[in-house]
Amino acid sequence: MKQLKIIIMTMMVMCLFTACNSDDDENFVDSAGTEVNVLHIRSDNGKTSMGTMYKSGETYNPPHCYIENGIVYNDGNPITVYHMGFGANIKGSDVFDMLNITFESDKPMSFSNMKAGDTFDNNQFHAAAAYTRTWPEAILIQATALSGKVTVVGTSKVGDKSCMTLRLSDLRFDAIDHSCVYTVNGTVEYEIWDIYYE
Repeated sequence: MKQLKIIIMTMMVMCLFTACNSDDDENFVDSAGTEVNVLHIRSDNGKTSMGTMYKSGETYNPPHCYIENGIVYNDGNPITVYHMGFGANIKGSDVFDMLNITFESDKPMSFSNMKAGDTFDNNQFHAAAAYTRTWPEAILIQATALSGKVTVVGTSKVGDKSCMTLRLSDLRFDAIDHSCVYTVNGTVEYEIWDIYYE
């Protein structure tokens, strides 16, 4: 009987220890995967960096998205092109200062067409990471995504603002000096701006 009690107590301690370890692992994965407006950046040579997004009232605009259209010419013929843009300035990162994602179509676009769970490969959008906070310089000092995916998490209301949340998965960008490749992961909540640029 005494041996049975010892065996049961040993098993209970082992189960408790295993449960604690399992919870710690799950919490670590969950917290890393659900942080909103935090980007995790890692280079292929081991450098890590973390950046956060600005909030309303800070130096730069918070992450935002908008729709615009413009005219391009193909063999002299004007064609209307529509863009859905997701822009964000980044603070705290010693790698990137801006990250922009743009979808393009020859038909009018709407945020209501972006459904939770929709996943896009980098050949379906254009993503650019800028190594400067200055917009004119960003055109010259930026890298285009080599690969990666964007997934629509969903839309929500934050106060009186409508927002769309995207999960950025393994977006890879060449360093400006081509010394390494950076991989960006994170979940970003973008304010939907009620501005339709023409």
